Amino acid sequence: MEVASSSTDNPKLGPAGKPLPQTPLQRFVENQVFQTTVLVLIVINAIILGAETLSGLDDVALGVLQTLDHIIIYAFVIEIGIRIIAYRSTYFRNGWNVFDFLIVVISIGAATSGIAALRAFRVLRVLRVITVIPRMRVVVSALLDSIPGIASVGVVILLIVYVFAVIAANLYGGDHPELFGNVFSAMYTLFQVMTLEGWPDIASEVSKTHSRSWIFFLTFVLIATFTMLNLFVAIVVRVVEEDSEEDAQTVIDGQSAIRKEISALRVEIEALSKRLPPAS
Repeated sequence: MEVASSSTDNPKLGPAGKPLPQTPLQRFVENQVFQTTVLVLIVINAIILGAETLSGLDDVALGVLQTLDHIIIYAFVIEIGIRIIAYRSTYFRNGWNVFDFLIVVISIGAATSGIAALRAFRVLRVLRVITVIPRMRVVVSALLDSIPGIASVGVVILLIVYVFAVIAANLYGGDHPELFGNVFSAMYTLFQVMTLEGWPDIASEVSKTHSRSWIFFLTFVLIATFTMLNLFVAIVVRVVEEDSEEDAQTVIDGQSAIRKEISALRVEIEALSKRLPPAS
């Protein structure tokens, strides 16, 4: 499984605009063994948090799980501390690092709190796997980038549900007040239909008094479910493809810059070799 090879996307630059050489601590943090160890700890921690919810655990087993949980959170604190020392102020220039830092801080408060509701937030530590695996970063970034498009589709779906809810309240509200008594109950019922959760039961109930109601439900399912909801998937897929193309273009640009640097060095070496006196 591929894990992140760098803790920061904003390395320090020298006077010529070139990245400064990494310190030994930075090389240690970006080492594949270190990254894999962090990923393994996250997975183990997720298993422990799930195991604590199982019934039938005695006090000894529960105590062992809680001890391991505290050891892992201390390991996460040490890991974040090492990263901050390695990158200093540049560490917080990366949004993923800030997310990582906040998750660890929240999990510390949740682990040390005696309130059950707050302790439940310990599971947020599992989200750190997103910052460790680059492919998951791409997916999450695509979801965030697709929010404007998804919001637009959401508004359209809301309008469609509202229009059909008004129609249903007028057509079926008198005979089925629990389903379509007013526009709000009708919208809730149509939301259930849109998710395809028990919608045949709803349609069958209405068809007892309105034999042609299947036309209404079939039209709504085709428009709201099979058409509009698939737009969500289409938007996310498009954004993922665009982000992947941008990443590929970044790699190509980086390779082109390296080739130019090598060509410039060759020219300088040839010029220097011409200035040197011939060997006797």
